[in-house]
Amino acid sequence: MLILPINLFAQDADSLLLVVRILPDGVEKVKTIDNMCHIHPNIDTVSKYAQIEFDLAQKLGLYDYKAAAHDNQSWACHGKRDYVGAMNHRMTAIQIWDSLGRESDLAFSCMNYATTLMSIKSYILADEYYQKSFEIYSRIGDSARMGQVCQYLGILNIGNKAYDNADDFYQRALDIDLKINNKRGVAYDYSGLGQSSLERFYNHYNDTNINILHKSKRLMLKSFHIADSISDISGQLYSIPKLSEIYIYESKLDVSRSRQLLDSSLYFYKLGTKISNDYGYDFAYVDLQNAYIKYLTQKKLYGKAQDVIDQTIKTILSLPGGEDRMTSLYRTLIDYNLAVGNYYEAFRYSNLQYSDLLAENSKNNQYKLTQTKFVTEYSAKIRERMIEERERELTHKIKEQNQRRIIVGAWIALVLVSVLAVMFFVSTTKRKRMNVMLDAKNQQLASAQQNLLQQNKLINEANRKIISGIRYARHIQDVAMPNSGLMNDIFGECLVIFRPRDIVSGDFYWATQIGRYKALAVADCTGHGVPGALLSILGISMLNDLVASSNMHAPEVSPARLLNSLRTKMRESLRQNADDYTNQDGMDIALCIYDTQAQCLQYAGAFRPLLLVRRGELIQYEADRMPIGAHMNVDKPFTNNIIDIEDNDIVYLYTDGITDQFNADEDALKFTAPRLRELIMANHHLPFTQQGIAIETAIDEWRTSPQTGTMIHQTDDMLLVGVKFG
Repeated sequence: MLILPINLFAQDADSLLLVVRILPDGVEKVKTIDNMCHIHPNIDTVSKYAQIEFDLAQKLGLYDYKAAAHDNQSWACHGKRDYVGAMNHRMTAIQIWDSLGRESDLAFSCMNYATTLMSIKSYILADEYYQKSFEIYSRIGDSARMGQVCQYLGILNIGNKAYDNADDFYQRALDIDLKINNKRGVAYDYSGLGQSSLERFYNHYNDTNINILHKSKRLMLKSFHIADSISDISGQLYSIPKLSEIYIYESKLDVSRSRQLLDSSLYFYKLGTKISNDYGYDFAYVDLQNAYIKYLTQKKLYGKAQDVIDQTIKTILSLPGGEDRMTSLYRTLIDYNLAVGNYYEAFRYSNLQYSDLLAENSKNNQYKLTQTKFVTEYSAKIRERMIEERERELTHKIKEQNQRRIIVGAWIALVLVSVLAVMFFVSTTKRKRMNVMLDAKNQQLASAQQNLLQQNKLINEANRKIISGIRYARHIQDVAMPNSGLMNDIFGECLVIFRPRDIVSGDFYWATQIGRYKALAVADCTGHGVPGALLSILGISMLNDLVASSNMHAPEVSPARLLNSLRTKMRESLRQNADDYTNQDGMDIALCIYDTQAQCLQYAGAFRPLLLVRRGELIQYEADRMPIGAHMNVDKPFTNNIIDIEDNDIVYLYTDGITDQFNADEDALKFTAPRLRELIMANHHLPFTQQGIAIETAIDEWRTSPQTGTMIHQTDDMLLVGVKFG
């Protein structure tokens, strides 16, 4: 992220090279060479023509282009990881710009000099030059460059693990870029905020920290979408590798959606690789390969992961500064070898990582020593100017203040003596009384504190046992519902978005296949958490019993008849009397049975509708407005709907947890069913993996406050299932 992105294509730079060759020696030729150095993608070519620019500027006496040549040569050295050369050229440019009084160019060189200092982890000196650059841009009113300096200060503080400071600088950059409508800058600001959250997650990796991971994902997705909307290729590549890695970590923390999340990780890896290959960018290669190796390790495809590791190491070593780039791969290699049980290799890479860090620190110290002479000379000049100005100001102020101090000091001394005398007398009397009262209070507080500590210990232990039990109940509930493999075996490609509000859920989905018949149900039991989960287990058990005891080939078997039987069994199990409606426990459910031979779908619902997308149109089949449980129409049969299925028909079943979710505004609006239908129609043509990402992102943005960026609590359990026919 330290190299400024190139926004023009290579053919534009080649066109300028042709112009350079035909121009006579003069100002226009120097200017054309300078423009070509700014956009040419080849580092060696930039270095060659920067030298030509310097020689020609020296010959013509153009000091400003001599400084510009040093700036261009500095970028070429930086790209080759020759940081000593980069800093020498940049410091020379700084001194020339300063002597010419060119404030804007001086600020730009100071900013880029600080960037090189940051590359060798000289954070204190880098911060000094960034601040100097920011002060100049503030004085001349260059808002775009002010935002860019804030971005670099954000990067610096992330490298220094000062994440709160990093967030402050990126937020300042975001405020500036939004104000001047700099969309490209906004994309990098969101990417930086997402990187800061991701670094926090790396340093606090545990199951209570998933909110930080979700925040990083939201910010990275915002950055990606903005960069994509303005066709900023390098901007997309800043967020894509991190998104691929985030979905891997999320899959470890949310086991119920592991397959879907890993598919999302693979999607972004493939997208990033295609962009890198199409446009010839290699700065994201290591991060993309890191994410892909982690993906293969998580999928337990160890053989393929080893092949990718071998090819990645070979490719990295062939790149400029390849040996330096290997350090960022070691952590992934250590995790991979630990996963396959190869502890010797894990230990070897750990030693290599440690050795490289020591070598890097030694190299950086040499860089810093090399710069001591240049920095000292330039800093001395700046300090001399500041001292002279301050001495003149202080001499003038001292003359004015001395007289005031004599008069004011006398009055203050007189007043202070009087006040202190009164205060001493009053405080002495009060102190004696307070000491007695404080002794008694301290004894009471000590006893109360001891009791609170003991009670807190008991509460924490009880809470730990309760949470442990509920998590094991989640495991039981997951086993009771069909896993992703069974769902794919029955329906092929399908979509499942399952988000319990608490650890366990009152929502559940159920599927089975008997002969040519495939059955699918989505249900919402009364309540959520533990009570809802108990009802969900009861509902799953009853559905299994009903299907096992029914002849699916009999003409009288239909979803409506099964719901009638399910309602009877539920009322009997919950001991609900016909005339007593105080016990309202039960469930809302949508149940489908698909005849693969006749290509016919039967549907019945208790408060839960069915959505059918056919040839770009959405058709909603309404459910009966009565639940599975006690109701005034308990003897009324459910309605059976028969739907002739066509190829590429998509059916969606969902619970009301999504549509009833409140947003973060003061008016607390619900997400609503029409908004969900619009969201489905906008994304139904995409693969289910991308549909799931789009729907979940929309739900998270609905829950997120645009002012504070915080996400409100989930209102209810959420469940949406989609299947495609034909």
